[in-house]
Amino acid sequence: MDLLTRCAFVALIFSFVSCNEDTEDRKVDTDVINIPMSADEEMDKDVLPEIVFEETEYNTGKITQGEVLDFTYKFTNEGNAPLVISSVQGSCGCTIPRNYPKGKIMPGEGGEIEVEFDSDNKWGEQTVTVSVVTNSSPALTQLIIRTNIIVPDNMKTNQ
Repeated sequence: MDLLTRCAFVALIFSFVSCNEDTEDRKVDTDVINIPMSADEEMDKDVLPEIVFEETEYNTGKITQGEVLDFTYKFTNEGNAPLVISSVQGSCGCTIPRNYPKGKIMPGEGGEIEVEFDSDNKWGEQTVTVSVVTNSSPALTQLIIRTNIIVPDNMKTNQ
């Protein structure tokens, strides 16, 4: 192994093992796993995180086919435990979650989920969703984008 390769390898190792105070606090481990009910009991929601979005639906009205739109869904953890987002998935290839918090979101803190919608090869009224899975109850939240895509006259084919 030449010197440059060794230096790159060492730098890579340091990037994985180095940490700062904030990263350690946000690390997701077993302390966020909490099952506050059994088959015979009701759920105690007072010990869970609660994700509350400012908006869960955007309606763009009419847009031109080919436009790419960006949306930001802002949320707050209004529960009493750390919130963890385990996955964010678009309902189709045209709806792409670009960024969301990957660690713990403490009670009272918030965050944003950034989503991109590409209207290329789409027309008419469209409703797409973004599924957000968390450790709250309910575990699944659906974010919605509604739009009406207009095809310019010079691009119309047999649609």
